[in-house]
Amino acid sequence: MSLPTLEETLGELDAGIFTAKVTSALKLVSLGVIENRKKGQVTIALDLEQIGDSSSVQVKSTLKYNKPTKNGKATEENTTSTPMYVDGNGYLTISPQTQNDLFAADKNNNVTKIGR
Repeated sequence: MSLPTLEETLGELDAGIFTAKVTSALKLVSLGVIENRKKGQVTIALDLEQIGDSSSVQVKSTLKYNKPTKNGKATEENTTSTPMYVDGNGYLTISPQTQNDLFAADKNNNVTKIGR
């Protein structure tokens, strides 16, 4: 099993819409910076909270940006929430890894008897 990358994890937030919103915000702010010769800002905040007694967390993702304009700035903030599972190594995913490794060594060094 390969480990999830940051891009894959962020891509699962808000059913994939979060990364599209970040991309759009970066484009808008970049254009505002170039056109108005002023600083802009894009901020991403992730707040995690355990869901009950489960091994799941609620990930609240907030995207905020300040796009410079000719006479000031345009600001937008967007917050969504996504439930995610946490595996034994702390990796986040929207679907739990429930498939056991069929070829992993048995802890008791026993070999499964198939067809006997």
